[in-house]
Amino acid sequence: MSKTKLTLSELISKKTEIKELKNKTAEKFVESLGGTITIKALDRATINDAQDMDSHEGNAFIVYEGIVEPDLTSSELHEAYGIKNAMDIVDAIFLPGEVDALSGEIVKLSGYGSESIRDVVKEIKN
Repeated sequence: MSKTKLTLSELISKKTEIKELKNKTAEKFVESLGGTITIKALDRATINDAQDMDSHEGNAFIVYEGIVEPDLTSSELHEAYGIKNAMDIVDAIFLPGEVDALSGEIVKLSGYGSESIRDVVKEIKN
């Protein structure tokens, strides 16, 4: 990764790349289910909404909004699990630690990780 200063023209040329990053998905293996799920990056408004909730509810909201496949919003899925409140499907399917771990993975995918922004370190020569 280059540590050169970005120019306006470089930033303009990265428009498509930036749009793709915002629509990024990832596959995650869930041990208790013995299979993979697909998560997506969330927008700032959704992350902010989650931050306004208590931590458990916020994490469940991020997981509910951030899982693309399987579709946790499916009425068929809610009916099969006897779920009345849509977000309750998260706790019905995933273990508590999985909810927290998945939430963390979705948040990182959304650019909220310490590795997404780094300081440029200047070497001081004697």
